[in-house]
Amino acid sequence: MAKLCKAGQQLREQFDDSYPDRNRVSDGWVGDTRHIGRKSDHSPDGNGWVFAIDVTADLNAHKEEMHSITDEIRKLAKRGDRRIKYIIYDGRICSSILNWKWRKYSGPNPHRSHAHFSFTTLGKNDSRFFQIPLLGGTQDDKRFKTGRWKLGKDIPSSSPSDLSSGGLGCQCHCQCRSSISLA
Repeated sequence: MAKLCKAGQQLREQFDDSYPDRNRVSDGWVGDTRHIGRKSDHSPDGNGWVFAIDVTADLNAHKEEMHSITDEIRKLAKRGDRRIKYIIYDGRICSSILNWKWRKYSGPNPHRSHAHFSFTTLGKNDSRFFQIPLLGGTQDDKRFKTGRWKLGKDIPSSSPSDLSSGGLGCQCHCQCRSSISLA
């Protein structure tokens, strides 16, 4: 039985929490028949672990944000999150090979309808929150390195919020007034 690595589960959950009404038509993690017979992080390893997820690029009201999110994840990997192996989106790929610089992707699927996130084996049991601002996180490197998160102290007082109505306001500064329920 296939099992998605913990880092993949965490990243998928952050997308679902941040964009609850997003399109999921291209979401997936276990490879289809096209992945059989070739090396793919979508194919379960010898112990049944899968180390990749695809996330549909269409985030509904936020159609262009996938470019920003993939770039934020790229920067997180460059700062030292070793769970991330590589990212493919919109005809581009980045990995540690060129110090997380985007370059042209020439594989059979340009990944325009979805973003592909592959994880290293470190992601198998590491379910730490990804500190991606558009996915509910911060860019505070000190907390990332120490792993210390304190409820109530991790939301900067200057951040836009809608706590009086039971939700957190949109963090992307697009003025869409969307909120995430805390219930």
